[in-house]
Amino acid sequence: MICEHCGHSMPDGSLTCDRCGTYLGKYRTGSTGEGGVRAIRQGRVSASTPTLPTQQGEVREYGDFDLSSMPLGSQQDGQRRKMAQPVYDKSGSSRPDTRRGVPVNAYGRAPSLTHKSHKVRHVRRSSVNWMLIAVIVTFIVAAAAGGIWYYSAQSETGQRSTARRNALSVNEGMFELATTHDQMAQPEREALLEEWRKASPQSYWLSGRDYLDAGDVAMAISCFRIADIIDPENYDGLMLLGNTYELDAQDEKAEAVYLNLISEVSPSRTEAYTALIRMYQAQSRRPEAAAMMLTAYQNTDRESYRLEREDYIPETPQISLRAGRYEISKLEGNVYLTSPQNYDIYYTIDDDAVLPQDGILLTEGSFAPREGTVTLRAVCVSGDLVSDPLSVTYTFYYPSPPAPKCNLAPNTYKTLRDVSLRPGLLPNEKDLKKAEIAEIESHYVYHYTIDGSTPTKNSPIYDGTPIKLPSGRVTLKAVCVNQYDKMSSILEVIYKFDVKPWPLEKYQETDVFTGFVLNTTTMADFKQTFGNPKEELQANYLGLAKEARHLTYDWGYAVFLLENNVWKLVRIEMNRAIGNTPRGVGFGNTEDEITAVYKDCGQLPNVDNSRGLYWEYPSVGQVLQNADGSRTVQYSCHTAGGQMWILQYHLGSNGRVNRITNYYQP
Repeated sequence: MICEHCGHSMPDGSLTCDRCGTYLGKYRTGSTGEGGVRAIRQGRVSASTPTLPTQQGEVREYGDFDLSSMPLGSQQDGQRRKMAQPVYDKSGSSRPDTRRGVPVNAYGRAPSLTHKSHKVRHVRRSSVNWMLIAVIVTFIVAAAAGGIWYYSAQSETGQRSTARRNALSVNEGMFELATTHDQMAQPEREALLEEWRKASPQSYWLSGRDYLDAGDVAMAISCFRIADIIDPENYDGLMLLGNTYELDAQDEKAEAVYLNLISEVSPSRTEAYTALIRMYQAQSRRPEAAAMMLTAYQNTDRESYRLEREDYIPETPQISLRAGRYEISKLEGNVYLTSPQNYDIYYTIDDDAVLPQDGILLTEGSFAPREGTVTLRAVCVSGDLVSDPLSVTYTFYYPSPPAPKCNLAPNTYKTLRDVSLRPGLLPNEKDLKKAEIAEIESHYVYHYTIDGSTPTKNSPIYDGTPIKLPSGRVTLKAVCVNQYDKMSSILEVIYKFDVKPWPLEKYQETDVFTGFVLNTTTMADFKQTFGNPKEELQANYLGLAKEARHLTYDWGYAVFLLENNVWKLVRIEMNRAIGNTPRGVGFGNTEDEITAVYKDCGQLPNVDNSRGLYWEYPSVGQVLQNADGSRTVQYSCHTAGGQMWILQYHLGSNGRVNRITNYYQP
């Protein structure tokens, strides 16, 4: 047998190797006791491949197999076993140098192995764990994705990179979409804003500043505009956008940004005001610069803006008369306005006027006051700069005269009397001299009435001739008008003269024409009396909503109004007699003949030559002076049914009646 440890040839049945002392009994099998290589080949012993000692240039042989349970390289009995060094020739056969053994063909069944070390190492064979590899790869990919997300979404560098990428791809159409209010475009707008919001507003502001520092103004503006859309309340960022617009000579857009800052974002901060004032001054827009200084002072309470404005615009005009109530007659001359810097002054007393363009240029240094409450406003003008307005409110008035007095006390008299008027007592008459009083009273004009009406400046003028009063109940009313056209209060005195002849009756509803009565006669009855008209037209009567009919005849016309489904007469005008007239006066009569049959108080003509016959509300009698020179005698009365009837006698150029009108006045 062959020693498997050292390859020494031993007789069959040997228990130990004579050379290395290895125990050989474990390779003996059965009763035959065969072992060794043959036994191994026949499968009677373990055929496991032993660990071979390797060394550079060595070739394995059968004698090199170690069947010992102790691994190679281990120490036994404290001594290291030395490996046999096999030799082989070029033919591929191998034999031991000093011992017997079975050679193994290195090029055949047992190829030679080359080892770097003589130590024999056990080789552990294992299969590849693909599941573990997949888990590791998945973890690496997830970690990489998380890192990329963190880089782009969380890190400042990644945020700026996203902001720059969005700014590079933006165009004007996208800006219009981002700011549109069109409901149809809202989905696209939200998608665009969502894409822009992947980067923070601060990253856009910072990226824009980086572009600005690099001199790329256009890209800086794009970044700032995106930031403004998603972060519209960033005051400092918008200031940077405005400054960039100015740098790019887009002054209108810069101004819009600044105005938005002071009106919407933060009216109390000063930077935008200062930028606008500087811009307006650079563009020679001085009035706007001054107005912005005032706005800045009002919104920020910064005294520096007020002081700057005071030095920038002209000083406010000065006036000689402070606000208050003044009697014009006592003012010493006019009211004077002056400019401290000798600039032009424009003034107005019209509350709706805009200074200076609607004002009056002050040429004489003063203006004449007028009666009433007025607000004087004035400004100084230097080129296109206008001062703050002066505004003063005055109440100017003229003195009113006292009410006149009369020399006849109110009473009932048995005989007719005359009455005279005299001046009333002045409020400060005790402090005035007789000459001064006489001067004041010399300008008085008295107007009076005795027909019961309220006197006006058109009423009869008292010229000093005593006023004759008629019989019956008479009311004297008088007023005084001074040189300033101011009217006094009314003097009113009631008399009763129980003297014949008694006054005649006023016009009343019993004074009717034959053949018709207002508000009573129907259209059918009228046609039956006066025949069918030449023409019948639909009409409108004095603006009433009711339907009216206009009937034309040779002698004039008649108007009917539909009331309760009945056509009733409401107006008739005739140019010749068609029946008997009231009180027997009508066509061909004069003014005196007509007034003689009705009540007449005998009042003198008014200033416009009209004359009051009597006046007792709600009835009236008067002679009217028409614009064409003709005259009309007119009477009015109220009926028991609540209607007002008016009777008019129209006088021609010859002074006689040529037309009569009788109508209902709603």
